[in-house]
Amino acid sequence: MAWWDVFRRGAGAEDSGDSGGGGSLLGRRGEKYAAKWLQKRGYRLLERNRTVGRDEADLIMLSPDDRTLVIVEVKTRRTAQPPPEANINADKRRNLSRLAARLTRRGRYAGYAVRFDVVTIIWPEGGEPELKHYEHAFEASF
Repeated sequence: MAWWDVFRRGAGAEDSGDSGGGGSLLGRRGEKYAAKWLQKRGYRLLERNRTVGRDEADLIMLSPDDRTLVIVEVKTRRTAQPPPEANINADKRRNLSRLAARLTRRGRYAGYAVRFDVVTIIWPEGGEPELKHYEHAFEASF
């Protein structure tokens, strides 16, 4: 299965307990690493862990061309199985889409184009992190 099929079909792997969801130490570490990695590539960090209602985005970035608001979901695991991107299911995509719609309706983000990216990190205990950045990982459902 190609990586984009995971996003489109929401392969729904169970969370292994060491992800960013719920603010685990590994998850927070992964989000910080992802933000720095993206900043080195010209993205500007606008917010971390932004919540609107019950929806939450790990990172809100501005694209290097300053024209696109990038909602970034970060998934960090110790091992590659199950693949971190498998947790970007239909519910998560819908929640991120709803958050983006609310953010861009009015206020400081009004008028921006929106893109959804996913960053996955495999970070073995005592090892170096392996990061993958999926630009345009899925389309908004709004």
